[in-house]
Amino acid sequence: VSTQSTGLKGQIMPVYEEMQVKIRAQTNGELAIKELDKVARYYCLREELDSTISNNVSSSVPDYIRNMKELSKAIRFFLDNNPNSNEVKKLKELFHTGFKKMCEEFEDVLKKRSRNITIKDMTDGGDKIPVIPLLLPEAKQNLSLISKWVAENHKFVKNNYPNNVDFVRDICTNYVTVQKKYLREKLEMLANAEQLAIFANATPIMGRRVRNAEVTRKGSKLSRENVRRQSKRGHKRTPSDHTSIQTIKEDINVEQTAKSYAKVANYFAQLIKSEYYQIQDLITPSYQERVFVEIIEPAMTHFEDEGMSLVEAAKEQTRNNNWVAVFPLIMLYQSLNKIKCSLISEDQLDFEAPPLAPISKLITVITARVKDDLERFKCFVEDDAVKTSNVASDGTVHQLTSNVMSICGQLLMYEETVGTLLKGVQHQGTRKLPQSNIHRQMATYINGILKALEKNLESKSKVYDNKCLSALFLMNNYNYIRNNLKESEILTLLQDNHHDGVDLDARYIDWIHKQMEVYRLWYQPMVNVMTEATT
Repeated sequence: VSTQSTGLKGQIMPVYEEMQVKIRAQTNGELAIKELDKVARYYCLREELDSTISNNVSSSVPDYIRNMKELSKAIRFFLDNNPNSNEVKKLKELFHTGFKKMCEEFEDVLKKRSRNITIKDMTDGGDKIPVIPLLLPEAKQNLSLISKWVAENHKFVKNNYPNNVDFVRDICTNYVTVQKKYLREKLEMLANAEQLAIFANATPIMGRRVRNAEVTRKGSKLSRENVRRQSKRGHKRTPSDHTSIQTIKEDINVEQTAKSYAKVANYFAQLIKSEYYQIQDLITPSYQERVFVEIIEPAMTHFEDEGMSLVEAAKEQTRNNNWVAVFPLIMLYQSLNKIKCSLISEDQLDFEAPPLAPISKLITVITARVKDDLERFKCFVEDDAVKTSNVASDGTVHQLTSNVMSICGQLLMYEETVGTLLKGVQHQGTRKLPQSNIHRQMATYINGILKALEKNLESKSKVYDNKCLSALFLMNNYNYIRNNLKESEILTLLQDNHHDGVDLDARYIDWIHKQMEVYRLWYQPMVNVMTEATT
């Protein structure tokens, strides 16, 4: 059996080995034919794809990129095997045409397939700034494919095409041009919706004419027509026009302008954040920072200029003793700082470098302006230019007292912001001053205002010729201050922070009783005479 097996094996093995040789030959032949077909197709590829590549990309971006990949393989084959052939030159020309077409398609899609964002797409507030899609989904997908393909083949193109051909740079340049215009148009539209001339070729705030249009005082309201009539009658400004804290509405309404500006700032922040993340998706990483700066910076310059003009307009009004003009700046500080904190904490954007540095600069300017105005207001209350004039003949509450208490009440509404501004610091990210520090800072400031007011009232009381009216004047004003402190919760703030170590309410009650006693002693003889006459 063993002999038979050996003989059979000797007969089979030659046949098996011959079959293996034939199989290998067939496989090699098939591979050779396949490679020859591929080479043959490379020679025919230019004619096959010429019309497709030369046409627009818009029909199908994925198919166009697939054809470009085929061209790239053919070029690499000829560069490796026959770099001097005419075919490689023709293929490179077609490939270059395809790249140009893709760049043109990138720009065209950006222009035509961007979303028509309106004010309805924006949010008015909230702790988080949303990302708004700036492109239609399909358009963004196509742009991403083009950008990715161009970036992946950037080195190949740079090595094989002289004359500084740089399609990545071209795409970035086109992107900046289109998006810069898009951003300007959207911001202008949103600003116009808020009736704010910004981002357009309009006269900035400080270039507009400013005139008094309306003066509001306690108990009276002079309309524009009344002001005109008084001018015709030769009305002259009285000392009270200087002493009272006036609310002057002008051609530039600082309060309304600041509200509109804050809204536009919120819209601008949403567009900035949306653009930032779109750049991350569409632009090569090495170009992202530069592209972001070039798109945002021009609009940010307009935004900063308008903000600075608004600060100057408020400054002019506070110089005219229109101290309520400080509140629009406080509100604006809140809005800008909220934007800054959100973009730092959520998105790690840098506000110390372009293009966002102007927001930090504007916040710093507002901080200094508000702090200076609040300090000047305290000095004004203590020693206004005509402190011994403009007192009522019957000793009623002085206009200065009602205005000062009104402003203190409004300051309390912005306690956290005002406390921070008085401290002269800015929030960094989510870091804030401790609440106890804010309360203490606010209490110290209002306590200083009250002391300045008390000093002013004491001086004004000496204008009266008799002690009776002087006492009545002080009694009415102290009583007004006490009631206002209790109603506005300022008293609680001052008592909780133990200013002067005394009971403030008890102190005012004591002062009121003392003035009542002076008033009573002055009129006591007259009361006695009247009593005797009736008996």
